Amino acid sequence: MSIIRPLTEMQKHLAILNSSDRLRALRSTSLLDSETEERFDRLTRLVARSLGVAVSLVSLVEDDRQFFKSEFGLPEPWKTARETPLTHSFCQYVVSSEQALEVSDATTHPLVRDNRAIDDLGVRAYLGLPLRGPGGHVLGSLCAIDDTPREWSDEDRQILADFVALVETQINVSWARNLAENERIWRDILDTTPQMVWSATPDGSPDYYNEQWYAFTGIPHGATDGDGWTDVFHPDDRERSLSRWRQSWLSGEPYEIEYRLRHRSGEYRWTLGRGVPQRDETGQIKRWFGTLTDIHDLKLAEEQRDLVTRELAHRIKNIFALVASLVSLSGRASPDNAEFARELSGRIVALARAHDCVSPGTLGDRPNDPQSLRRLLETLIEPHRDHAGTQIAVVGDDAVVGHQTATGVALIVHELATNAVKYGALSPRGGSIAVDCRDLGNRFAITWREDCAAPATDAPNEMGFGSVLIERAAKAQLGASITREWGTRGLTLSIEIPDAQLAQ
Repeated sequence: MSIIRPLTEMQKHLAILNSSDRLRALRSTSLLDSETEERFDRLTRLVARSLGVAVSLVSLVEDDRQFFKSEFGLPEPWKTARETPLTHSFCQYVVSSEQALEVSDATTHPLVRDNRAIDDLGVRAYLGLPLRGPGGHVLGSLCAIDDTPREWSDEDRQILADFVALVETQINVSWARNLAENERIWRDILDTTPQMVWSATPDGSPDYYNEQWYAFTGIPHGATDGDGWTDVFHPDDRERSLSRWRQSWLSGEPYEIEYRLRHRSGEYRWTLGRGVPQRDETGQIKRWFGTLTDIHDLKLAEEQRDLVTRELAHRIKNIFALVASLVSLSGRASPDNAEFARELSGRIVALARAHDCVSPGTLGDRPNDPQSLRRLLETLIEPHRDHAGTQIAVVGDDAVVGHQTATGVALIVHELATNAVKYGALSPRGGSIAVDCRDLGNRFAITWREDCAAPATDAPNEMGFGSVLIERAAKAQLGASITREWGTRGLTLSIEIPDAQLAQ
């Protein structure tokens, strides 16, 4: 059973002084560290004369100091510094209690008798009342200070309360000016940013657009408030865009979509729309803020680049086919070189398959997953599934691979499959191969495991050209480590590719 102990007086005191909401409200007035102003100085002079005291202060209390927006009668060096640490502050207790503090003789008062302001500033009697900001937070104190003990009268309290109302009026003026200035600055920023900026109410109704929106669309100010914004959508994009926006403001998910908007020239241009919700402390959406970016020229450039890439891929595929045909013809023309030609042709075809897996499809025929390692392995192995009774499985994790890695993997898998047909699991009936892919964190492992369905032949005494090619492709192209083990049922080979290499 836990025991909840009540906060001590000092903890309560510090909690209010350090309140982020209070400090935010204090700073929103822009009065901290500001220059002296006659509108405040006039009031502290009048307080001192009306109450017959030596010192009067408009004190604004932060979490580690008090700043005097106005002072009358302070001794040096405090008069010039216009601030003291909290070790010299009586006003901090006005803030933390949110009520008046009355001290007749500071040397005997239990709350402040150890305060250094008694000796350093000559404070003996003190009367301070809270100064509240527009949001109700206590920002500081208006106080009257005397250098001799004094009993404060009801009239003293009333006079100071009347002056508090006047000081708070000036604080509100400062806050309003600061708010207006901040709003002007932010509007200038929003109107000069190169993007279109918008905001919307929690129910998804747009209620603000910056000047860039009106400059882009060429429509009158206010014409797209409410539901009017949908009029500038391309007819083919309108329903899709509205559906996506409706999904976002109902679910609270960020909004992102590409659609065409009518430009002031009359043409429809591609734009990227984005929006995020602003939430209150309870998590409820208070407002949506978003941007629209003109991506039309980029979109056209991407389409042109895509067309060129597809055409290039088509031509490369034709070159692979042409080279493979020439090698096959050469093999038929020279029977002595037929075996070499067949192996070389197989390697060329394997490279062509790898190229198809990581390149755009030819003239509109794009693979569903053009950078999938699993798909590459399946594509390379597929021709060998024709062997009667052969079982080949690709299992485990997937990864994204680039051209260089795909080419290296294609060479390795082709050589492994070719050797399996000659000597391994694909040579007898009923053999099987498992290709296991595993993400190991900072590297990716591919394990080729053969089961010959019978005791395997002994391991070769020396490496053939295919095995040499596997070693070189693994180390030079993939930066990978490679291990081989020749068991009683066949070969197990593992390569581990560094993560940084996969996308190369």
